[in-house]
Amino acid sequence: MIFPCLVLGQSKINSLPASSKNETPNSASFSPDGRYVVAGVYGAARLWKVSTGDYKDYKVKLKNTTPLFVNFSPDGKFIAAGIYGGVRVWELHSGDYKDYDAISKNEIPVSASFSPDGKYIAAGVYGQVRIWDIKTREYRDFKTEVRNETPKFVQFSPDGKSVVAGIWGEVRVWNIE
Repeated sequence: MIFPCLVLGQSKINSLPASSKNETPNSASFSPDGRYVVAGVYGAARLWKVSTGDYKDYKVKLKNTTPLFVNFSPDGKFIAAGIYGGVRVWELHSGDYKDYDAISKNEIPVSASFSPDGKYIAAGVYGQVRIWDIKTREYRDFKTEVRNETPKFVQFSPDGKSVVAGIWGEVRVWNIE
């Protein structure tokens, strides 16, 4: 089958390599300015400069794991990924990072989201949604009804006053003010 790339405006396709030929990243995100793409690859969050394909790897705790999600903060200065035991947030170009602990040391959050103002990060962790203050690492938990489930996705509302998560049998919205 021939795809009409030029008709759709796809005159150039950039291929940004994962760390292994037989690896398929789980998710990828553009930076707010569109200059970078980040994705979870084997053992790291990989940041590519779209215009050149140059990349830098931000290592996770265990080199034999692949982050299930990776995303940018609203200001584009940080990237976050689910890692073994929590969420890791890296400062974009320095590589400095902070870890935000999950409930269980052996869980890897499958989703996280920065608040619109970039001051908080929320993730689905064992039996709840946890929201951390980026600077202090203090957190608040919002429990699910089923104690042993992990929310499948977490997202802040545009005004930052609520968070939504996919949990067993429903989509739940919590007011977090």
